[in-house]
Amino acid sequence: MWVAETSSTSSDDRAVLARRATELARAAMPGVDVEILWDGMWVRRVESDYFPDPDIFRAAPNWERWAGQARKHLHDAEDYWFHLYKPQPGDAIVDIGAGRGEDVFAFSRAVGPAGRVWAIEPHPVSFAALRRLCELNRLANVTALNYACIDRAADLQIETLPVWESNYVRAGDPSPASDPVKSVRFDDLAAQHGIERIDFLKMNIEGAERQALPGCEGALRRARFVCIAAHDFRSARGEGEEFRTLDFVKQFVAGAGFEIVMRDDPRYYVPYHVHGVRAPA
Repeated sequence: MWVAETSSTSSDDRAVLARRATELARAAMPGVDVEILWDGMWVRRVESDYFPDPDIFRAAPNWERWAGQARKHLHDAEDYWFHLYKPQPGDAIVDIGAGRGEDVFAFSRAVGPAGRVWAIEPHPVSFAALRRLCELNRLANVTALNYACIDRAADLQIETLPVWESNYVRAGDPSPASDPVKSVRFDDLAAQHGIERIDFLKMNIEGAERQALPGCEGALRRARFVCIAAHDFRSARGEGEEFRTLDFVKQFVAGAGFEIVMRDDPRYYVPYHVHGVRAPA
């Protein structure tokens, strides 16, 4: 039986929740050193790795996913993002739409202490989790930046959905489920932070590719590999034509000098990952 978070935010209540959740997690995963703790936000520790989880008490947990958390995300990065690009120690990775940092965790481990990862995430809750993940796991090679990347500086809204991975940036007035976010051109952000060498650029921004890619043109032209996730499957589910960007992404990436590689895969989202390798000069 799982436990539910109460409306109280007292330290005593959090301590009770943490102990009970830890007991349940350890009972469900014999032999796995797992702990639920409060450290400015709810956090799951699996062995020596920490994963901030602001939504930990919203639904019953996925024990199997927890048990292999670090291993799973190292595998996911290899599967989803590194289909063409195999990172080496000392490489530089840009992650636009970094979410709560699970891929960043894998990227940081892959490039090692001599490498660099720039992780850009607009949603305030996800960014707080991303920053805490970097602090708790001592990912000193990661720079986390709280922006939306589009083709201009603007004040936008980011909509919060029940599944946080589907949160998306939009223009317009605030809604009860949105938060304000600053947008920038990634090329301007790169100039500001000295991001010059880019071995791999990942973009996963839930349908905002049309707005973001023109602001990344300079970065794309000096990147060696890219992987950009289009989200046409969301349009096919009736979520709006603004999510139908696959053809645009392929044309833009090819125009920046990349050879396009697509995957035939039964998972509904993987065939929409546009992989690019720098075409020979």
